[in-house]
Amino acid sequence: MSNLEGITLADRYQITEVIARGGMATVYLGKDIRLDRQVAIKIIHPHLSDDPVFRDKFFREARMLAKVAHSNLVNIFDQGDDQDHAFIVLELVEGITLRDALKNFGSLRSEQIVQVSRAVLSALAQAHQNGIVHRDLKPENILLADDGRIKVTDFGLARELTASTDTGSLVGTVAYLAPEVIKRGKAETASDVYSFGILLFEMLTGKQPFPGDDAMQIAFRHTTERVPSAKTINPQADTALNDLMIWCTEPLVENRPNNAYLALAHLDKFSGKAKTNSEDLAQTLLLSEQIPQEGFTEVLADLESPDQPKPFAKFSSKLLATRWLVASLIAVSAGSFGGWYYGSGPGALLAIPSITDKNQSQATALLTPLTENITIRKVFSSTFTEGQVIGSEPGAGVLVPRGMNITILVSKGKEYVAVPALQGLDLVTATAKIIGARLAVGKVSEWFNAEHPIGTVYNYSGEDGTELAVASGVDLKVSLGAIPVVAGFPKNVAKAALEAAGLNVRVVASKYSSSVAKGQVIAVVPDEPEIGKGSSIKLVVSLGPETVKMPQVKGETILAAKSLLESLGLKVIIDTKWLTKDYGIKRITGASETAGATLKVGQSVTIRSR
Repeated sequence: MSNLEGITLADRYQITEVIARGGMATVYLGKDIRLDRQVAIKIIHPHLSDDPVFRDKFFREARMLAKVAHSNLVNIFDQGDDQDHAFIVLELVEGITLRDALKNFGSLRSEQIVQVSRAVLSALAQAHQNGIVHRDLKPENILLADDGRIKVTDFGLARELTASTDTGSLVGTVAYLAPEVIKRGKAETASDVYSFGILLFEMLTGKQPFPGDDAMQIAFRHTTERVPSAKTINPQADTALNDLMIWCTEPLVENRPNNAYLALAHLDKFSGKAKTNSEDLAQTLLLSEQIPQEGFTEVLADLESPDQPKPFAKFSSKLLATRWLVASLIAVSAGSFGGWYYGSGPGALLAIPSITDKNQSQATALLTPLTENITIRKVFSSTFTEGQVIGSEPGAGVLVPRGMNITILVSKGKEYVAVPALQGLDLVTATAKIIGARLAVGKVSEWFNAEHPIGTVYNYSGEDGTELAVASGVDLKVSLGAIPVVAGFPKNVAKAALEAAGLNVRVVASKYSSSVAKGQVIAVVPDEPEIGKGSSIKLVVSLGPETVKMPQVKGETILAAKSLLESLGLKVIIDTKWLTKDYGIKRITGASETAGATLKVGQSVTIRSR
């Protein structure tokens, strides 16, 4: 039995038993004593609760998400911090997860896939409209309630690859990550669409497109391979759903739907015509095809209607052995903190004022009319300078009884961490280590470097031991290998090879060479010390050896003949019996080369005077 069973948090939430345990938190079945109802209580693990950055993000995102409402998202009722336990109180959902359904039934029927897809995309669309990205969409986070409702869970909290993350959890998450998340560590709305596409592939086939037990291998395949057609595994897969899956899993962000609204609109256009194997299937409920304009805040309509069949209504009854109570870490809720408000009555509650950006004294003065029970806690922050107030717990706008303990969060400034060793790693492995160190992938550039194998990191921010602030970008330089060796090749062959490697041959210069045949490349001269794809270079091509014509020197003085031949680049050997002082008057009587002969520059010529 957990040592938390039986305790009461915030004098209101009584913990009764453990529902489930995960890598970040434990979910308990609990009772809201004030409202006399069952709830799910999620409490983050102590090693994470002690991390001020994690706690700050935990509460900040919970408050943000509580402002969004949708019927396919689990309601969030309350959040708090009591007895050193950071917790969130959530709607209790009885049923199974989509993962349970896939494990027990494999691929799903078309009408079931449409039902789940519409619920998931509707929930995501509402979140995307409010600037929220899920970041961890997978079957474990799709709930199939006993009453036929479908709900999305686990919104918003960043899934960082920390040292405490177990391998199983990493593999389960990586299987649904978009290529740009793996490469850059930054998720966007289109990244959620990619995850939905992987989920859709699994519903169509009963399998993941890139299965495996090694997280790095799975991540590498997502960045280098295309998700195949579901029909290669299940020839009976619905064509329209398969086409939607292929579109949603396009490797390039710009080629897939930018957000869930676009995917939902496409689903609605054909879902009424999706093939089914059920004789009693009524027409599929279609949401409006109109995509909301900016400023849209209304709650989308429920997916089920009283006279509509529920494809998952019997799933949980078939899975009584695996039935569990499922709760979300952070979910989007129409009710937000309604339970809190109505439990105490409006007359007994006061709203916490905003103290963000104030100093500690100003914040204390603002809170004193509500309570004298004020705690100061200093936490790291990447956005607030040291000494600035980040906010409060509970947060601004929350209704609390007079005298309740309120914690002021004061910034300690940025937290700095050491950049991990990345030298020689491939880009996928380096990305995982960077994210695991609570940093982000910054600018990735590729450069020709003969000293490092192609595709490996050879230089990066923080390589000199300088620590970076948490969430800072780490710029990477990746080797393209050596510049193609083209010395000695014909000019046209060398030029084609360099351009194929991504280089721009800007100038072709010529130079005499006694060692390189005419028309062959002598050297490649880069315009800059460091070059990458698109960089300009100069190609130096041989003109062959330089030549001159042998002049007529017979009858010239020794001194005049010597000067003439040396001016042509020839080496002069004098064969004579005369003294040097007589070179200006004695005449040449013969030479080793005849007048008019073609000679190489630098060649030796003997002149005689006897």
